[in-house]
Amino acid sequence: MTDCLPPEALEKALIWYARHFPLRRGKLRLVNALWRAAVGDSSPQRTAELIYRRYRIPCDLNETLQRQFYFFGTYFLEQRLLECWQKLAVDARIVFDVGANAGIYSLAALSSNPRARVYAFEPTPEIVARLRAAAELNGLNQLNVQETAVMDEPGYATLIRCRGDDGANDGMNFVRRQSESGERVRTESLDTFCHARGIDQIDLMKIDVQGHEDSVLRGATGLLKEARISLILMELNWRTEADPRCPATQSVRLLESSGFCFAKPSAEPRWQRSGTWLRQLGDVLAKRVE
Repeated sequence: MTDCLPPEALEKALIWYARHFPLRRGKLRLVNALWRAAVGDSSPQRTAELIYRRYRIPCDLNETLQRQFYFFGTYFLEQRLLECWQKLAVDARIVFDVGANAGIYSLAALSSNPRARVYAFEPTPEIVARLRAAAELNGLNQLNVQETAVMDEPGYATLIRCRGDDGANDGMNFVRRQSESGERVRTESLDTFCHARGIDQIDLMKIDVQGHEDSVLRGATGLLKEARISLILMELNWRTEADPRCPATQSVRLLESSGFCFAKPSAEPRWQRSGTWLRQLGDVLAKRVE
């Protein structure tokens, strides 16, 4: 394939394959194997056209996530989760994307509901700059990008940069409150953020902060107590059952005590109380029970 096509044609062929070939198995592996040959000697900087209302976003093909955006038009590894998220966003007036990274969930929500107001929280400066560039590129005034880490209280924390085993995944950064040295970033709690801006209800929220989801929820105890958060899509970071510091365990307990039930993310969620079944999930939906 690479011997028969010039780089430009191979690049177009890879995009078509990634977006239209019906079998998913092996797709990402093939794209990762051939993208350098497809780019050839040209710069790896591109502008991706997403499957979400054809929104455009700047991309560096050296980066794992951005490469998926360019070739697949979405985050391929979470495409099914994004489809569930889009359906949930249809009637959401206020959407919070906590741990937004490149903002693919923010953009997917706006593609389902352009009238929504989306707040995207991300502490990494260069990722924030790229997301703001995407908002400007697409004329998305309703996308509010906040350069801050959401935690249990306002203040400052240290940004820990983590790029994965291959050094090409810029979506794994996290923050640590205790460290007094390193790159400092601002922190905010959801209670204080919403109070300062007069936000009375969060209709839909995504929380993906690399194991600090319980800290985010502790900073939203007022909102939770007053039933002002309706629906949450949250990553679950499990440790052993005996570990009292397990962020997934703490998050589930806090939400259940606030009147939430849970479901596996799907087109038709089946809501139920928490239980050992949750430990099979990497992501969960949580819904406030009326």
